[in-house]
Amino acid sequence: MPNFDVELAIFSSIILGLILAFLNIGGIFALVLVGFLAVFMTNDEEANYKIGAIAAIALYLIYFLISTFTSPNIPYQLPSPLVIGLGYAFDGLFTLILGFFVGLLIYGLMGAIGGYFADKLFKPQDKPKKPKSQKRRKKIIKRKSKPQRRTLQRRNLQ
Repeated sequence: MPNFDVELAIFSSIILGLILAFLNIGGIFALVLVGFLAVFMTNDEEANYKIGAIAAIALYLIYFLISTFTSPNIPYQLPSPLVIGLGYAFDGLFTLILGFFVGLLIYGLMGAIGGYFADKLFKPQDKPKKPKSQKRRKKIIKRKSKPQRRTLQRRNLQ
């Protein structure tokens, strides 16, 4: 199994995702494959499903930027938002922002699923854990002294 750094594994899985998109192969399968490959290629100590989610989210950001500057093929002429009203333009902006966040959620989830599969299938389950710091503070317990009991028989405390 390859043991690359996290950055190189994410970069190579994004390249694979772009190649699959160029060949028109993919959809959800490509997203899961990108997350799977990113986790599969990382070191055993750093392998985690979050790496697959990060790789798929980075691929989504590339897709989003490309599609933002690419115009769609529409068979008719759209009216100007100023003619319809500014509310129509703000509605489109709201839809764009909502689509961005929903896309991030879906791509991250699919990449995390692929990363989880790679983590459970190919990585050893007894990963070396990072040592925790052994500095524990002593608990300081402040107890209030109890007042003396009042009794009927008083002692001379001289």
